[in-house]
Amino acid sequence: MPILDHATFISRLKGKPINTVELQSVYPELDVGSISDNGFIKGTMQNLEKLWEIIDNYDRDGNVNTISDQPALSIAEWLFAKTGSTATMGEETVSWRKVAELGDKSITENSSAHKTAIEQTGVGLYYGDHSPFHDAILRGDRPGLQTQIDAMSAGNWRMGSIEPGAVVIENPSGRAARIRESSCIGWVMDNVKAAYEGAGIEARFAEISSRVKDADLRGTVLCEELQKDGWTAVFYCPRTAGDLEDSGEREKLGALNMAKAGARVWKSPVPGSAGVRCDAVITGYRGVTPDRKTEALLEKLENVPFFVGVANGGIHTFVGHKGSVCDFHWTAQPDDKNAMTENSVREWKWDTGLYMVPPGYW
Repeated sequence: MPILDHATFISRLKGKPINTVELQSVYPELDVGSISDNGFIKGTMQNLEKLWEIIDNYDRDGNVNTISDQPALSIAEWLFAKTGSTATMGEETVSWRKVAELGDKSITENSSAHKTAIEQTGVGLYYGDHSPFHDAILRGDRPGLQTQIDAMSAGNWRMGSIEPGAVVIENPSGRAARIRESSCIGWVMDNVKAAYEGAGIEARFAEISSRVKDADLRGTVLCEELQKDGWTAVFYCPRTAGDLEDSGEREKLGALNMAKAGARVWKSPVPGSAGVRCDAVITGYRGVTPDRKTEALLEKLENVPFFVGVANGGIHTFVGHKGSVCDFHWTAQPDDKNAMTENSVREWKWDTGLYMVPPGYW
């Protein structure tokens, strides 16, 4: 084993208990007391992250995302042998495959249903939480809402009830339709929910949702939670470091440099936030021909069936599938076919951000 990367280390030990007594009998200098419980280190993401950092102290390659010196590698090899781990994830791989497939399906079906509703009735299934329609709801302006609905539907639909986060409209035949409020983070959470709950891990999604709500709907906190589940954090920056420096983009350049060092980026000002550890970096492909390594990483990303992401420190949140970013625009009216837009990851306009990739796809 000439080199070991962080993601492989995590995937091979995740969920595996490690006997602390046996470990320290072979490597007595390892200080793992803070992560040991009743003689075992549980294979949680938090414990394995700390264990990786402890082992990385014995490595001198200067990269916090890899270990290549024999003292550190020997510890990792012992752990893999003693836990009986292999590179496969067994049933968990099937589960995450289902999550990815359901996430892709949710994006496609929800976007299509919104556009189809507009084509058939003039009114779609979503409106943005910064739209004129939403403003009228906040004012309780039912006549104003009806005027907007009349203009969208050629007078064929009438206001029904106003619910928290939604409006119900009705046509003369008694058919009802529900229009939902959404936003960039709301759209993301809807699709992550469909993926997790469809794969039978609704309890975990409830934890994630609660955590994100408590963090004032920060997309970066969502990324932290996904990383706890083993998702890979891929930092992207279409521009080169030189371009960012020449343009005086210090914050973006700083984030790129931190990502290259494998550091955590974009810690949120909420309790328990530690930022997201960058497992990989894709940079230098806007306005220039990507080099061989960058091209390979872009192609790898384009084969991921479902991903979640944030841009510029969490200013914007999005989902994506098969090489295309799909984001929701919070100013969209109910009749806006472009409430959700899709763009190639190669053409995605935001300068820096994260793509969170489900386990087994990186």
